[in-house]
Amino acid sequence: MLRQMTLAVTFLTGIPLKVEGEVGSADLWRSMGWYPLVGLVLGAAAWGVYAGLLGLLPGLVAATLVVILLEAVTRGLHMDGLMDTADGILSGAPRERALAIMKDSSVGAMGVVAAVLLLILKVAALGALTRADAAAPLLAGWCAARALPAVAVYAWPYARAVGTGEAFTRERTRGPVAMAGGLMVGGVVVAGLAGLATGAAGDWYAGLVAAVVSMGVALLVQAAVAKRLGGLTGDVYGMGIELAEAAALVTGCALVGLVG
Repeated sequence: MLRQMTLAVTFLTGIPLKVEGEVGSADLWRSMGWYPLVGLVLGAAAWGVYAGLLGLLPGLVAATLVVILLEAVTRGLHMDGLMDTADGILSGAPRERALAIMKDSSVGAMGVVAAVLLLILKVAALGALTRADAAAPLLAGWCAARALPAVAVYAWPYARAVGTGEAFTRERTRGPVAMAGGLMVGGVVVAGLAGLATGAAGDWYAGLVAAVVSMGVALLVQAAVAKRLGGLTGDVYGMGIELAEAAALVTGCALVGLVG
């Protein structure tokens, strides 16, 4: 268990934890069951930093600093996946050429545009939220976003014969998916308690709505990409996390408008 949690932390963040022994594909797959817990911790830290900064800075400035911090902690890994996927899918090229574009380390115009627009959306959405209303999207949304990889790996085949993400897909047993789902439910509960404690818009159910919408949006996009490529890649898993986070923040703003 500790080994799997360590792998989850080292892969999703830049925190340099030591992993003993040789890491196999089974270890990588099982570690994905712990991803939502890493997401919940990241979201909680982001909420704490945002709440503190709001006492000193305007909302947009505070939101910008939090988004920068999150990208730094995650090493831009998921954003890289978003850019590569945008370059390949939006190129209009045939399947094999699109996969080759996604594998290329250079970033094209569509990748840059996608990254800039998503970052703007995240900053604008977070900056529009109060301390209380930011809790649900940051806690439940970040947790749900990291439940996505296990679901996506289990639901769709890997699009390439070999690749960075291929080692994660060799096992595809139900255990990590069930664990990721259970931890996501835990994140929703934590977000609900935070909503009740702070009087956020939506109270206890704000986290549930944020989690469901963020998962739904990301899975719909990934399903479209899987149809186009005949499966998914590591880049598409990362793209899903970024889309889910943005969708959670926008959902938080929508809840404020509807019930706040």
